[in-house]
Amino acid sequence: MVSIVITTYKRPPEAVEKAVQSVLSQTYKDIEILIIDDNQNNSNESNLIREAFSNRDGIKYIKQDGNKGACAARNLGIKNSQGEYVAFLDDDDTWEPDKLEKQLERFAGTSDDVAMVYCLGDVVDMSTNPPTVTDYYTTGLYKDEITFHDQLKYDYIGSTSQGLIKKKALLALGGFDESLPARQDYEMWLRISKHYKIYGVRKVLFHYIQHGMEQITKSPKKAWTGYKIVYKKYYEDYKNDPEAHVGMLVRIVETVKDYNYFLYQYYRIKKYIIRKFVK
Repeated sequence: MVSIVITTYKRPPEAVEKAVQSVLSQTYKDIEILIIDDNQNNSNESNLIREAFSNRDGIKYIKQDGNKGACAARNLGIKNSQGEYVAFLDDDDTWEPDKLEKQLERFAGTSDDVAMVYCLGDVVDMSTNPPTVTDYYTTGLYKDEITFHDQLKYDYIGSTSQGLIKKKALLALGGFDESLPARQDYEMWLRISKHYKIYGVRKVLFHYIQHGMEQITKSPKKAWTGYKIVYKKYYEDYKNDPEAHVGMLVRIVETVKDYNYFLYQYYRIKKYIIRKFVK
């Protein structure tokens, strides 16, 4: 069985329904769907989600106590899942019908230390008519196998909506880091790549939907805070890998460029110094 965990926050039921329908349309049918409601208790958003999904066949609706964030909601989903594999789907993203089938085929015959199979994606901009479709930012960087060095240097995967992961690996690693306000997916992929192997499927199987609703990726402050925590958590690894260290600092510089001038100058100078040690 594959358990699909859909976490939702401040999203109307009709938006979540699109994500759910893309799961129900999967060619691989041995699945369960868990919707984790991260809205404030008894809020209008929560009441609408509960009314829409709590009594649906094939859907397990779970109300998280209060608004604890996406990481806590995903961890709650992992805890309540029954499948051997877990896939996460953001409530504003969708999948191609053969996503799970293709990823399970990639898992077939692999060793026990392969914990994750990811896929490629695209970006669908709903502000245009018709919607504009472009490559997701990692699509042109595809690697059939991603190493820890790769992930330290750059996020070759991207969104939580792209992965299919063995549940036992998620449990062994302690789930998502709930201290992160953003870049939770990047930190999780780092941790998986440090202890297991990650393989890929070279096909666009997920769609990142851009819209006018709230999205974490649109907050430079949250993005910077997330990167800061990840950088501190893996600092010893970065010190021992100057090439990856420069790659991380490049991303931090780009994140703070329009957010904080002093941080921008500090990390730009630090990147320049470390780059001198890269052969």
